[in-house]
Amino acid sequence: MARGPGRRRRHRAGHRGGGRRAVNAPTEIPAHRTELRLWLRLLTTANTIEAEIRRRLRDRFDTTLPRFDMMAQLERAPDGLQLGELSRRMMVSNGNVTGLVERLAQEELIDRQVSESDRRAVQVRLTPQGRSAFAEMARAHADWIAELVGALGPAEQEALSTQLSALKASVGGTTAKPKQERQGGTMRRQNAIAAPLEGFTPQHFGFAIEDGIATVTLNRPEKKNPLTFESYAELRDTFRALRFEDSVTAVVITGAGGNFSSGGDVFEIIEPLTNMGAADLHAFTTMTGDLVKEMRACPQPVVAAVEGVCAGAGAIIAMASDLRVAGTGAKVAFLFNKVGLAGCDMGACAILPRIIGQGRASELLYTGRFMSAEEGERWGFFNRLVPAGEALNAARETARALTQGPAYANGLTKRMLHMEWAMGVDAAIDAEAMAQALCMKTQDFRRAFEAFAGKTKPIFEGN
Repeated sequence: MARGPGRRRRHRAGHRGGGRRAVNAPTEIPAHRTELRLWLRLLTTANTIEAEIRRRLRDRFDTTLPRFDMMAQLERAPDGLQLGELSRRMMVSNGNVTGLVERLAQEELIDRQVSESDRRAVQVRLTPQGRSAFAEMARAHADWIAELVGALGPAEQEALSTQLSALKASVGGTTAKPKQERQGGTMRRQNAIAAPLEGFTPQHFGFAIEDGIATVTLNRPEKKNPLTFESYAELRDTFRALRFEDSVTAVVITGAGGNFSSGGDVFEIIEPLTNMGAADLHAFTTMTGDLVKEMRACPQPVVAAVEGVCAGAGAIIAMASDLRVAGTGAKVAFLFNKVGLAGCDMGACAILPRIIGQGRASELLYTGRFMSAEEGERWGFFNRLVPAGEALNAARETARALTQGPAYANGLTKRMLHMEWAMGVDAAIDAEAMAQALCMKTQDFRRAFEAFAGKTKPIFEGN
């Protein structure tokens, strides 16, 4: 079993029959698998390289990657660009661009011109000061990229050059350096797939990995941890990278300052949305939906630690988690109808009824009222209720228990729970038969048998 929907680790196969496992001698890897492995490593380490570029831009130039990207797009257009075109080139929503433009204009790095015939048409261009600042950043950026690529060995550089065209077509031109270690003047590979979150430092929330548990902390406590265009996108990309992160076997998501999240920021999201066109609005709602898709697609169980206010998109994130722990006094509301929107946002009408039932979900989505922690536990939304302030500790306790389980099998359980929503009973039984047969081929299954036979506790390794 070279790959599976759970952990992406290789393992040595044992004897086909019973008895003690034998370690097979290394075998030569076919050329097509070597090529695929390189392609996957380049793809899945994109976040690692991006995180390093983000760090260097922040430390040296006190800027962010989106700001650098915007200035790069404008540098290629001396006559300037309209906001819509700039959004398209950056592949983000118009509201996201509007906020960046506002900040760069305040720093006198760009000029804004509003059309006399259409007040919604805003043309932006770099100022001379902006061009000078970008030129310095661009030179440093080119040096950094050369440094990263230069760390590759000659053979890998040659292989990289043959893969770039396919890679760019698949991931929009992002390139990444495989995870390697310098030893004795040579580069050697460590894993089949590099850890894409190694050294990852997000700009819009807290993130830490410890003992196999990744903790995501929404950390704008002064506003009850609202989401922004940037944090939505960064959360989406983080959960996408977790699909390929072997070092993480469980995820905890929480909020700072006694609240989980108040949802989309009123002035940084909701106000810009009222000025967007249909295409940009759809781009935004697609992005927010993609966050939920990535949370459901990552193989690691996600545990939400909910304290205080958990509303709007914050309630959706809690809903999209696999397990939820609440502190006494927590309250959850799907507030969409309170702002004139439908309750069918980010999968709420599909997921929430499956957690608490159709009638109860209908009540929350039609009224937008708050559900108390006690009510949420009684209805099945919360798996566990603890004293106020203890939700994070309880969630970590749950996550630690999950990390001690069979990671591949847990990932497969999560995938089947998701897939079987759209299956009939017979199809689900057939799918589960195949999934269980796959798990029976894992070394963790063998370890469990040997531990049982030896009257010891099994130690699972995720393969």
